[in-house]
Amino acid sequence: MEVQLASKTISGRKRRIRIFFGLFVLLLVALTLFSNTLKALTLPKVAVTTPERGELNHTFQGMGIVKWRETAALSGAAGGKVEKVHAKEGKTVKKGAVLVVYNQRTLQRQIEDEETQLSQLMLTLKEHQNSYKEASISDDEKTIVKAKNDMKRTQIDIDVQRRKVQRLQEDLQENSTLIAPFDGIVTKVNAVEGLESKGEESDVIIANSKLGFEFEFTAPATLIDDLEKGARLNVRLGGSNARQVEGSIEDIKDIEQQPLSEPENGGNTPAYTTPMKQLVIAIEDKELKGGEPAETQLTKTVNDLILVPNEAIHKEGDKSYVLGVEERNGPLGNSFVVKKNLYYDHGFE
Repeated sequence: MEVQLASKTISGRKRRIRIFFGLFVLLLVALTLFSNTLKALTLPKVAVTTPERGELNHTFQGMGIVKWRETAALSGAAGGKVEKVHAKEGKTVKKGAVLVVYNQRTLQRQIEDEETQLSQLMLTLKEHQNSYKEASISDDEKTIVKAKNDMKRTQIDIDVQRRKVQRLQEDLQENSTLIAPFDGIVTKVNAVEGLESKGEESDVIIANSKLGFEFEFTAPATLIDDLEKGARLNVRLGGSNARQVEGSIEDIKDIEQQPLSEPENGGNTPAYTTPMKQLVIAIEDKELKGGEPAETQLTKTVNDLILVPNEAIHKEGDKSYVLGVEERNGPLGNSFVVKKNLYYDHGFE
């Protein structure tokens, strides 16, 4: 009886040990799986892709505001009171047309005073000439010399006074009216009848109607390098009368490249922004008035490039980079290393 009880006790202990051992193994398996799951959740999600060769289309939308290609801001002399305004906004004028008439009574009075002084000098000269004639008859050498000198001095004063009167008359002619310098359209009239021209703000602004309109914008130099002056482009005009017209490249201007940052690590070469150029597009359209929004599209295709998805390009400050996988051979086998490849305008290093 005692032997049977001892045998049952031993077999019960073995069963419990097996149960505990099984539960311990299951716990280890569960913890291992759970730890791997947590580790997988904390790891960054990555995808490996292989670069491919192909072509890349660079597209840029250039936008600007339509304006007259040539304008002239005209002003009268400061202090001249506006007597009559002939110019009207939106009206076409011919070269030489009178736009504004100014009251120059002050200048006219000054000219009259100077002309009176000139007449007095003429009378003085005549008196010196008579004195010279009398001295010549009396044959008085000293009197003759004095009369000659008086005549010369008076003649010099007369010449100076004549030039002064002439300058004032020219000023009167130039400042009494405002003249159109070319055929054009009046775009702005600031002159007001009865008020003085301050000379600081233009009285009339006129646009050259023969040269037409233009708009300008800046674009990456890589897209403009292949373009030439005179090339035709399609231009989309906005506003209430949106439409497409044809424009031509009038000018291509270089823009001074500014450094984007200071040299790094004590180097001598700072980082630069993307090189840009300014493009001026001329437009000829009879319905244009100026101020309309305009845009055109520049496209350039580059062949035989190594292409990677946009998602593979990362930003770090003002630099871009991709992560590349590099295989390295070692005594213990091959290993794969992730390397950061910086991107510049010419490609990846």
